[in-house]
Amino acid sequence: MQRIGQIALPVAATVIVVLALSVGVTASPGGFPGFTIDGSDDLKAGPLGLNRQAVEGEVPVAIQIPDATVDAEVELNQIVDGVMQDPSGPWVVSWYEETAKAGDDSNAVMSGHVDYWDVGPAVFYTVGQLQAGSPIEVAGDDGSVYTYEVEWVDTFALAELTPETITDLVGPTDYPALTLITCGGDFDRAAGEYLSRTIVRGRLVDTEDAGQADDEAADDQGASGALGANTTAAVVEDGLNMRADPSTDGDVVTKLNSGDEVTITGEAVEAEGYVWWPVETADGETGWVVEDFLEATG
Repeated sequence: MQRIGQIALPVAATVIVVLALSVGVTASPGGFPGFTIDGSDDLKAGPLGLNRQAVEGEVPVAIQIPDATVDAEVELNQIVDGVMQDPSGPWVVSWYEETAKAGDDSNAVMSGHVDYWDVGPAVFYTVGQLQAGSPIEVAGDDGSVYTYEVEWVDTFALAELTPETITDLVGPTDYPALTLITCGGDFDRAAGEYLSRTIVRGRLVDTEDAGQADDEAADDQGASGALGANTTAAVVEDGLNMRADPSTDGDVVTKLNSGDEVTITGEAVEAEGYVWWPVETADGETGWVVEDFLEATG
């Protein structure tokens, strides 16, 4: 598998300039953020009106997409000289501070790798298979949780990404939106590049402020009843990350699949708007998982 970002403008950069990354993208003479593709005068995008002054919402720190088995840290990233920087690893999602914050009344834009050199499938490997209505939860740095629902998923060949299309995809919106971008389509081995971009657009449908999220997490913990120290539980999602710490930025100890049984070894901890349980696998590995992905068995 090829690492996405071995090119002039990596997959993260497709958030702003969703263009032919393999041939390189540079800022146009008109000034940031106008763009052109090296070697072509045809594909140019004008200023996108990025949300530099956005003050509502919160800086996103974590994202969960159950239908795509995504449970990842969100890192802050930047646009440098008109180029959006590459996510720092295979399992992290980048959010760009020039776009809207989580919950803001505009377009929050994120990207992640579809695969990664020496790793294989990466954090956004299955986001292209999401269906309309699939939930996406984004945790803010204050503990608030913002729930988006997928409106549409589409794949665009590089030639389809005209300036107007680029603006429609990643420019500001008049409603709270979330746009996810990764590589897609066929892989050109000679050029070392994917020939398309997969775009997921979501719309904000629910917001839980920090206090509400903590209260509801505590209520859920009480309502579950059967989950507790020295009980057993079954995993209900494939590809669930078991982490070394009760945090979405904790190291991934192993991945669990639906039906795997674990033993809960202690009390739950509330963090980042989620309830985390310490667990031990049948193989003796220990770590933390989010309660939403466990079902009590005994």
